[in-house]
Amino acid sequence: MKKIEEYYIGLDMGTGSVGWAVTDPTYNIIKRHGKALWGIRLFESAKTAEERRIFRTSRRRTERRKNRLHLLQEIFAEEISKKDMGFYQRMKESKYWHEDKKDINGNMPELPYALFADDGFTDKDYYKKYPTIFHLRYALATNTTDKPDIRLLYLALHHIIKHRGHFLFEGKKLSEVKEFSTAIEALVQQAEEQEIDLKSLTQEEVLTQLEHIMSDAQCTKSDKKTQVSKLIVGTDKQKQKQEKAIAALITGCTVKLSDIFADPELDKEEISKICFSDNGYEEKEVEIESVLADRFLLIAAAKGVYDWTVLHDILGDARFLSEAKVKTYEKHRDDLRKVKQLLRMDKEVYEAVFGVSEKNEANYSAYIGMAKKNGKNRYAFCDNLRHFEDKTEKKKNGKKQPIEKKCSQEDFYKFLKKQLDRLSVDEMGQEIIDELKAEMDLGTLFPKQMIRDNGVIPYQLHENELNAILDNAQKFYPFLLEKDQDGYTPVEKIQKIFRFRIPYYVGPLNTAHQDKGGHSWSVRKKEGKIYPWNFSEMIDEEESATKFIERMTNKCTYLIGEDVLPKESLLYAKFNVLNELNNLRIDGELIAPELKQDIYNNVFKKYQRVTGKKVKDYLRINGVISKEQELSGFDQNFKSSLKAYHDFKQIVGTGVLSESEQEDIVRDITLFADSQKMLKQRIHRKYPMLSDKQIAQLANKKYAGWGRLSRTFLENIESVNKETGEVMNIITALWETNENLMKLLSGKYDYTKQIEQWNAGQMKKGEIEYQDIEELYVSPAVKRPIWQTIKIVREITNIMGGAPKRIFVEVAREPGEKGVRKVSRRNQLLDLYKACKKEAPELYDRLANKESDNALRSDKLFLYYSQMGRCMYSGDAIDLDELFTNRYDIDHIYPQSKVMDDSIDNRVLVKRDLNSKKTDTFPVPEEYRKAGKPLWSTLLKKGLISKEKYKRLTRTEPFGEDELAGFIARQLVETRQSTKAVAHLLEEAYPDAEIVYAKARAVSKFRNKFDMIKVREVNDFHHAKDAYLNIVVGNTYYVKFTKDAAWFVRNNPGRTYNLKKMFENETVKRGNETAWIPGDNGTICTVKKWMRKNNVLFTRRAYEVKGGLFDQNILKKGKGQIPIKGGVDERLQSIEKYGAYNKASGAYFMLVESDGKKGERKRTIEFVPVFLAKSLEESVELRRRYCEEELGLVNPDVRIPKIKINTLFDVDGFKMHLSGRSSNGLIFKGANQLVVPYKIEKIIKVISKYCLDYKENKEAVLSEKIRPTEGMFEELFDLLVGKLEYTVYEKRLSAQVPKLKNGKIIFDALSAEEKCIVLMEILHLFQCASQSANLKLLNGPGRAGILTMGFDISTLSNVYIINQSITGFYEQVIDLKTI
Repeated sequence: MKKIEEYYIGLDMGTGSVGWAVTDPTYNIIKRHGKALWGIRLFESAKTAEERRIFRTSRRRTERRKNRLHLLQEIFAEEISKKDMGFYQRMKESKYWHEDKKDINGNMPELPYALFADDGFTDKDYYKKYPTIFHLRYALATNTTDKPDIRLLYLALHHIIKHRGHFLFEGKKLSEVKEFSTAIEALVQQAEEQEIDLKSLTQEEVLTQLEHIMSDAQCTKSDKKTQVSKLIVGTDKQKQKQEKAIAALITGCTVKLSDIFADPELDKEEISKICFSDNGYEEKEVEIESVLADRFLLIAAAKGVYDWTVLHDILGDARFLSEAKVKTYEKHRDDLRKVKQLLRMDKEVYEAVFGVSEKNEANYSAYIGMAKKNGKNRYAFCDNLRHFEDKTEKKKNGKKQPIEKKCSQEDFYKFLKKQLDRLSVDEMGQEIIDELKAEMDLGTLFPKQMIRDNGVIPYQLHENELNAILDNAQKFYPFLLEKDQDGYTPVEKIQKIFRFRIPYYVGPLNTAHQDKGGHSWSVRKKEGKIYPWNFSEMIDEEESATKFIERMTNKCTYLIGEDVLPKESLLYAKFNVLNELNNLRIDGELIAPELKQDIYNNVFKKYQRVTGKKVKDYLRINGVISKEQELSGFDQNFKSSLKAYHDFKQIVGTGVLSESEQEDIVRDITLFADSQKMLKQRIHRKYPMLSDKQIAQLANKKYAGWGRLSRTFLENIESVNKETGEVMNIITALWETNENLMKLLSGKYDYTKQIEQWNAGQMKKGEIEYQDIEELYVSPAVKRPIWQTIKIVREITNIMGGAPKRIFVEVAREPGEKGVRKVSRRNQLLDLYKACKKEAPELYDRLANKESDNALRSDKLFLYYSQMGRCMYSGDAIDLDELFTNRYDIDHIYPQSKVMDDSIDNRVLVKRDLNSKKTDTFPVPEEYRKAGKPLWSTLLKKGLISKEKYKRLTRTEPFGEDELAGFIARQLVETRQSTKAVAHLLEEAYPDAEIVYAKARAVSKFRNKFDMIKVREVNDFHHAKDAYLNIVVGNTYYVKFTKDAAWFVRNNPGRTYNLKKMFENETVKRGNETAWIPGDNGTICTVKKWMRKNNVLFTRRAYEVKGGLFDQNILKKGKGQIPIKGGVDERLQSIEKYGAYNKASGAYFMLVESDGKKGERKRTIEFVPVFLAKSLEESVELRRRYCEEELGLVNPDVRIPKIKINTLFDVDGFKMHLSGRSSNGLIFKGANQLVVPYKIEKIIKVISKYCLDYKENKEAVLSEKIRPTEGMFEELFDLLVGKLEYTVYEKRLSAQVPKLKNGKIIFDALSAEEKCIVLMEILHLFQCASQSANLKLLNGPGRAGILTMGFDISTLSNVYIINQSITGFYEQVIDLKTI
């Protein structure tokens, strides 16, 4: 048997790309059949789970609303047909133009009415009597004497069931929902969780005062904030800022998150301030929750109080919601009359306010979104006053037209105030203006019925009205109380329709999805149609909930396939507390295990929230420490707690439930907290010994989220302590020792080995299928690159004839994971310096008025301001004029030789002489600690340095073995789920290969050290080169330290190593394997040779488009491409009347031969839309008919039935990927990667960096240090023009050459910054992406260089399709002219 060559594979995985490389053990790229085996695979990023879920949820919500209304229609069908046979038909036909309407006989009706066509009662009469639907609802809810028209009853119920409010308080009575104390109690409870005492608010007198303030509609937000602050703020000065922030929050004012939680780190977040009254709050809510995690519960509770206020403002003293809305209508009408009367004295102002603005101003028409146009005089028509006409305006019976660009109330008020100031009025007129302005300040002028705040209306308000209407109606309509064969009356059915929601834990009811691998898990009790009134008889909710649990539980970070514990699980809480306590130190020394256990039992089990002060006080009272001794190893407060333990102790007591029973309840609360009914049922069924009150109290608990670890990991993974010989599981080891989890997983124990053995037993050996990828617990955005990677590795092993020795894997973070600086450094410092104005007025003034964002990109300058202009080791002032001289250094607190940490938390600005004396040691010398500590404490207090930085500076003990091992492990070990998932799959498929994690940061440092810059704007080869460097860097670390850093540290006592200089000083060797030889003639020589090469294979994933048939929004009449309802309804085919969907999605293309105009045969590439794709693929006859009937082709012959999106074309020697089509032809992406000399790449790197800065800040300027010279700009410009004129790009992009040459004079006169922008746009011409170049700065076109080709390929000399294998190693060429 032929021996397989030993080789390595490197992988660089992104969400839209995979770079790969194959080398021998000396890092030479292997070649086969003349092709170098390294390449890039590009593909479209898959949608995230959240994006897919939002679309799916929206679609289902719409479908379910239609179903509810259809059921209501069935209930009323017989009675309505007695009164009016054509009523439903007219409603159904109301969307059509009159000439297109049909009556029940299929004829065009005589009268153009949508609802009522009776003698003496038509639509006009209806709208005169009931101007809005709320007028009708209110009339029916309060009418107890007159028999209502059955059709009116149906319309009112139809509206209530269609718009039924939110279900956040499901199961609660209306009185509970409207009760102010309910919202306040939730706020007090969540505030207590954050150590903020608001219990005084529950006192009856204070609660009454607070309710009065919050419900005062005549009080502004600012006044409310002031008054509420006086009630909330207590005597504890440390908490006053937080209490004031909560007062501002619940009154709808803007608040900093850092003020609410006393956490300056929150100022660094992109969303650092919130305001409930802000129109965009809902859009930000998800991101805020992701930042705050459990702390978000306090924000949610505060929102509950704010929402109560909004609801109170909407309802006022009205009994019914419709009554309040009618009052709103009447208020708006009265305001309109008053303002019109006032403005009539100035025709120009009147026209500005009520006309249709040509400048899109925020006038009344834009505010209500509707206007009347009547010749030269154009007057607004009030959308809220629907069908109301002011008697004074009846003569001007203009036509209603919608305003496309609406404005907010705030913008309208600003505009109206300016117009009022233009009026010349007498004293009485000024009084009216002052009144109007006062109302605007309160937000009560021109109120609308349909507003964003309607989102706070709970279903109970609508249900209250529904029941009142039904109670009145059943007196006149006996059929409403007659039971049918199902045993329900129409009233009962309507009530059930209204309240019916499919529980989230039941999911989609169509069980057919289950057989097709879809998202359905509901369990049926019996077959048959499901209705709201028989749901419980048809669906087994308990079994469905159990299946839901199995689907939804996350997987353990360490053990494959094991379900994680709830975050509030008793066991997981114990793990978190012990893991945190095991870091506790007294005067720098770790505490004994016995003392830790004592603190756990007597402090954590006594207090739900444990602060550092409580622990210190306990230790001091018990004589363990003195007042002078320092307690360290934790932040001011402990993050973990035994929350569920205390809840059960308080609610149930001890001894009633076993620990496993308590764990079961915690799990149920975590899963079903949003469904109180199901939660209470489950607890009651499982634990009948609990009282209703206890069950209710438990069900009210908010246990959110999941941990990272499984019960199996904590209890079943055992190890022998190599020092004592004792066998312990992980949770026992955390209890019996003072080692945290990181230390337990080090070399002192063999937990890591046990984990690997356990995982090995779970692995399926053999070839990986796509189903294996689908079952992974990772985002859909990660599944696609994983599958592409598996296929690439599979093809490489086929090419090489066997498995590799090692595979080096690096997975890029998903977009939401990236650690990008979210707030500009300048804004971050300015916010913090506002509290330092008195101590450092000159620094604040300079920062505010002289320093730019661009300047503060300098770490030296940023550290200067972060340290209040002082040396961190001496506390002496730093001379700003000499900051950039050799007087000052940036030092690393943790030495770079031991920790590859370049973060701001690990760097300080110091005098050079002090840095030289410190050398490469840790901890910081005692003399520096003494001199610097007062400064450090001040900076920490003001939020200018983090707690982590302060901890590093003040630490007194050197690194231990476990810590050193941990620092090395960061370069070797990966913890993210997505990366581990890839590694596990590769281990299954290639059990003989070693899977090694590669770290992006280590590769980035290697690039910087050896001057191997990455310039994404030039080409896509960097993906393959990163994969290559993953092998080089990953293998060097692997050989140096193996996978076990702790083993290295333990078995090499006293041996020095330097992570920073690892590639400089030593030969990295283990046994007979040499991974790195230092020096210019060493390994780097081979690496640089390959990094200069560009013989990289390039492929792009070709695919058929599925999913959306077209843009979901219907365009207005006269616009769009795809008629509504397709061919189902011929009347809706008229785009001129009804509008249409836009942009039909193309699934793929076909190559078709047909007769030309002169009888000659021609070949065209034709588009196949998604909505026809499946049927055309299955039938030759349908393809022929589509070509003839839809495309108008004569004698068509489909030569290639499917050409996928991103198929590679070679047209007269120019390669490009098919990406879509326009009305004029096909659109392509380039497939010729640009190659430029290295010195040019360096110039482009500077230009691209500036362009990124410019994107964020239009005032950005080029730094003098890196600014390219005029000669560099000219050289790059000429090189790019030359590429377009004399290389392969000339075949398709030569039209841009004269434009650029003509623009050269303009280019020369541009500023350096403008030249950067122009050159970046020219580079877009070369990039293999769907981009065009904006050459307007050169007086050129705004969208230059789009690659297009006509549908007819007959006139082209050579046109081929190249079908590539996934690596590009194998190719099949098809000649489209001859096939």
